[in-house]
Amino acid sequence: MQNTEPEPALKTPRAEFGTYLREYRIASGRRQKELAAMLGWSVSKISMVERGERPADEDFAHAADTALGADGGLLARWRETVEHASHWPIWLAQLAEIERQADILRTWQPLIVPGLLQTPAYARAIFRGKPAITEEEVEQNVAARMERQHVLHREVGPTLWAILDEGVLARPTGSEAVMAEQMARLAALDEHPRINIRVLPRDSWLTTGLQGAFILAGGPGMPDMAYLESITMGQITADSGRVREVRLKYETLHNEALPRRASLQLIREMADKWTN
Repeated sequence: MQNTEPEPALKTPRAEFGTYLREYRIASGRRQKELAAMLGWSVSKISMVERGERPADEDFAHAADTALGADGGLLARWRETVEHASHWPIWLAQLAEIERQADILRTWQPLIVPGLLQTPAYARAIFRGKPAITEEEVEQNVAARMERQHVLHREVGPTLWAILDEGVLARPTGSEAVMAEQMARLAALDEHPRINIRVLPRDSWLTTGLQGAFILAGGPGMPDMAYLESITMGQITADSGRVREVRLKYETLHNEALPRRASLQLIREMADKWTN
């Protein structure tokens, strides 16, 4: 019989374990109802773990491993995801989950290319700017950032509207080769059916948004939310008043930004500049 259960998105470390659980369960030939009965859980609880909406502790992983005849394989996967989770700050895991659920994302970045649009080399240069960071930590952060980007390449994923300050295109980051590659990536993304990139020109004289970057997220079954960046961490809020304030900032920035075609032309010019 063809499996008709929805495939959960691989996103946060919690969702990784859910994916592994589902794979082991299907391989064993058991349905969620059967596994739930064996473990003494409800079907909805099993479903939530598989979708990454509920964490699983070691006792659950051990019991599921035994019930599914995984011979320690599922328990080992659980330990891997626990280790992975130690490199994901709580707010980052929350942001990744919000991006997975949203059908539209609107972002503003006054200083750097948005994380969802960064190349690995550009992201690596950004993370290396943190004092005392190790190369291992840099690579872990780059891997987490690239994992977040998977949401844009799903067959059914969110639409992304990104506004960048013109200074982002001209600010040396990493090396000229890194910048050339990043500009080429932005130009290529113009062909993506769900990505729209606009540039706020330097001569706009607009001060709105200079306080920091943000992301607005919305989608079915979720409240409108805003992610606000600070120098050390990100903050996520669903407070309607704060979300409305951020939305007004975005609309102001969008009204002053260059049209899509003019923005693309400027990005291509900067790509040529960094290449030459």
